[in-house]
Amino acid sequence: MVVISGSLVWAQGADPAAPATPAVNPATETKSGTEAKAAKDQIDAAINAFQQKSLDFMKRLRAEKDRKKQMEMYRNERPSPVEEVDLVLKLAKEDPTAEGIEKGLTWSLQGANATQRKEIGRLLLTHYKDSASIGKLAQSYARTRSGGEDELRQIARLAGDETVRQMASYYLSSKLVQKADTKAEGVAMMKKLIASPGIEKNPKLLEQLKGQLMLAENLSIGCTVPDIVGTDQDDKEFKLSDYRGQVVLLDFWGIW
Repeated sequence: MVVISGSLVWAQGADPAAPATPAVNPATETKSGTEAKAAKDQIDAAINAFQQKSLDFMKRLRAEKDRKKQMEMYRNERPSPVEEVDLVLKLAKEDPTAEGIEKGLTWSLQGANATQRKEIGRLLLTHYKDSASIGKLAQSYARTRSGGEDELRQIARLAGDETVRQMASYYLSSKLVQKADTKAEGVAMMKKLIASPGIEKNPKLLEQLKGQLMLAENLSIGCTVPDIVGTDQDDKEFKLSDYRGQVVLLDFWGIW
């Protein structure tokens, strides 16, 4: 089984049984002397063209029965939306508030490279800071394996929606607690957010915050392991703390 992620997820919802029809990619189509299409139409056409490319690729991938070749195909032939994202950015720079631009920028977040994402973030924060799209921008930075802290700080400061600001602060603090030199800042940010007025209106976020704070303060690298009480094979009670100062291997296992 090949798990498909990233840009191909955009093809979901389309009919996989639909015939593969060649489509002109609006991202690379040259304009003639006729009047250019509206930004919304160009963006919709580009998204549809990319979805068709993704579906065609998925059909070829599923038809290949050799797992090794499947993985090779996925690594080397998976469609990239770089041209479509470039088109969206070009149109956004020409008229950032035109119809369809916000949708195109939000769609582009899933497949944008680091440079493109930075420009998308700048455009969204400048022209759509009160929109729910900023929440998706924050999520895209939260999912990056490294970096994104500066951008999340900016979203937490500039977003017009309080819930989006709270989510950006949560994503930021979750990144900060993972590094030794920023852990204290991340823990302090989580505590401040938990105590902030109105946070109770978002019970799911509050629960996540408390869980992350518990992990950061008790179960992260460098913390003292919480005591564990159990019984050995002779039904004699013992505690993990009985072995403090010694090298201990904890083997967690289970049967499902």
